[in-house]
Amino acid sequence: MSLRKFCSPTLPDAHPMHCPDSPQCDHHWFYDFRVNRRRYRNTAETANKQQAKQFEAKERTRVLEGRQQIRLLPDITFAQFSTTYLRDYAELHKKSVERDREILKVLNHAFGSLILHEITAHRIEQYKRDRLAGKWRGHRYKSAAKSIKPGTVNREMDTLRSLFSQALEWGQIREDPMRKVKRLKLDNRRTRILSEAEQTALLAACPKKLGKIVRLALITGARIGEILALTWDDVLTTELLLLETKNGRSRRLPRARRSMRCSSPASGAAHRGSLRTPGRTPRTRSMAAHVFKRAVLRADITTGDVSLHTLRHTALSRMIAAGIDDHTVMAISGHSSTRMLERYTHPTIARKVDALETFSPMGRNGAEQRERDEKSVGGRQEARTPDLRVANAALSQLS
Repeated sequence: MSLRKFCSPTLPDAHPMHCPDSPQCDHHWFYDFRVNRRRYRNTAETANKQQAKQFEAKERTRVLEGRQQIRLLPDITFAQFSTTYLRDYAELHKKSVERDREILKVLNHAFGSLILHEITAHRIEQYKRDRLAGKWRGHRYKSAAKSIKPGTVNREMDTLRSLFSQALEWGQIREDPMRKVKRLKLDNRRTRILSEAEQTALLAACPKKLGKIVRLALITGARIGEILALTWDDVLTTELLLLETKNGRSRRLPRARRSMRCSSPASGAAHRGSLRTPGRTPRTRSMAAHVFKRAVLRADITTGDVSLHTLRHTALSRMIAAGIDDHTVMAISGHSSTRMLERYTHPTIARKVDALETFSPMGRNGAEQRERDEKSVGGRQEARTPDLRVANAALSQLS
C-alpha cells in the first residue's frame, strides 16, 4: 500500500505540479496498490492522510471481497492447478484421464499463465471462437493449427468445466466461470446404416485383424472402444464380458455361433493380453479408424459418412427391424433409456406403408376393399413407386 501526492515540493517552481506546502497542502491524496498482479490507483478524495489511509483500506477490502469476486488466497496459475487436478482428482476418479491430460495440454497454451480467478466466461468464449477458427494447435500436432469441429470444442469445455468445478469445491475460486458458458450446437447425429451388400463388401475389404473386429461389431452392436478393450480373459466359454463400457456398467453378451467364430481364442491363446495385439497403445483406436477408412474405400462405399460407429448403428437397426423388443436391444447395446435407442430406429418405406394400412374401418372386409382399390388404380402395390404407395395408403384411410 502507498499514498502519495503529485504536487511534490521537490519539483522546480516552473513545474505545473509544484507545491511548496506539500504534503500539508489542500491537494488530495492518491492510493496505489496491487492485488493478484493487478494495479488499482485513484484519488482518495481527501487531503487528510489518516482519512486517506482509511479510504484506501476500504477500497482494498472492496476489491478483495466485493464485486471483483476475488478471495484472499495465494495466487495459483491455471497450469499449476491443472497439474493438481490431474493428480488429485482425474487419476483417481475419471476413466478419461488420458484424454483429459491431452486436452489440458491444449488449454495450457491459452490459459496456462493466467491466475485461476482471472479466467472469465468471456475469455473462455473467445477461446472457443479461436479454436473453431484454428488459432490454437491441438495435442501432437506438428503442422500449422487448423480449425476443428464443434464436438471437439465441447469435449474440451467438459474437461474445463470439471476442472473449475473442483477449483470451486477446493476453495481456489469464488465463482465458477463455466456456469455461464454454453455448449456449441451439434449436427452430427449419424443415421447411416450399411446394407447387406455393403456389409459383405466391407468384410471382404478388411484385413484379417480388422475383419474380426468389424464382424464382432456387426453381430453384437458393441462400441468399438468396448471391443478394443476386450482381452482373452473376457472371452468366456458361453459369453463375452464387456468391462470397459461407456457408462461404467459391465455387460455380458451370450456367445452366438457367429460371434464364437470371430472371437475364438484358438488363434490368440499364445498370449493372454489384448484380442488385437500383444501390446496396447493409446493410439490403437485412431489406428483402427485409419485402417477402417481405407477398407471403406476399397469396398467402394462412397455415399454417406461411414465410420466405425456406423457398425453399431447397423447392428442395432437390424435388431430393431427384426422385431426384437426394446428392452432386449437395450440389454445388448448398453443404453439406459429408450430415448437414446431412438437414434437407431430407421424404418423403411415398406414398414411405413404397413403401419398406415393397419387401420381398417370395414373390419374383415377391409382387405378385400383394399384389393379392389388396388385393381382400380391399376396394378398391385408392389408395382407402384414407394412414394405413391404411401400417398395412396393415406388417402384410402381418409376416404
